Amino acid sequence: MTNFKKACMLATACVMLAPAAVLASSHANDVVKDMRGNVIMNTFGNCVETKWEASTNECLGATVYSRISKEQRTVYFDFNKSTLNAREKSKLDALAKTIAASKEVEHVDIVGYADMIGTSSYNQQLSMRRANTVKSYLASRGLKTRKARVEAMGDKAPVTQCDSNLPREELIACLAADRRVEVELNVRK
Repeated sequence: MTNFKKACMLATACVMLAPAAVLASSHANDVVKDMRGNVIMNTFGNCVETKWEASTNECLGATVYSRISKEQRTVYFDFNKSTLNAREKSKLDALAKTIAASKEVEHVDIVGYADMIGTSSYNQQLSMRRANTVKSYLASRGLKTRKARVEAMGDKAPVTQCDSNLPREELIACLAADRRVEVELNVRK
């Protein structure tokens, strides 16, 4: 009899709280965006939201991000190179397979970056070559890249903080994370 009373109380509480859960889930907060206007995701694949309410939920359909981390969507290049090594090709193979299997991804943005060594114009060209290399590789793996947007950021968005007075070899090693291409997923809303 005691278990029956507990079950009844639990069922009553669930019925009473259900409308509150539905109301909470329809509530949307504004999201944090990067300098190009893309929604920023945390390392767990969730949208970074503000405390302010928004008229639309820009995080709908972002569930593909829970399966593909930013690191899995980023490929790295050797110094002054725009060719992929075996490790990065393997990473892109896995990414292409996941994107192809997802019905959520509408198209991708491919953004190339370079480190601070060299002139800004050269780094801009190098980052574009890197982005085009990734686009071509994804296309060779069956991914439809016709709608893919390719962008070159050059040396404008470093993720490292290296002392430019380091010896050249140490500086090149320190800046490795800046020599990258990020594949951003645009999902259906």
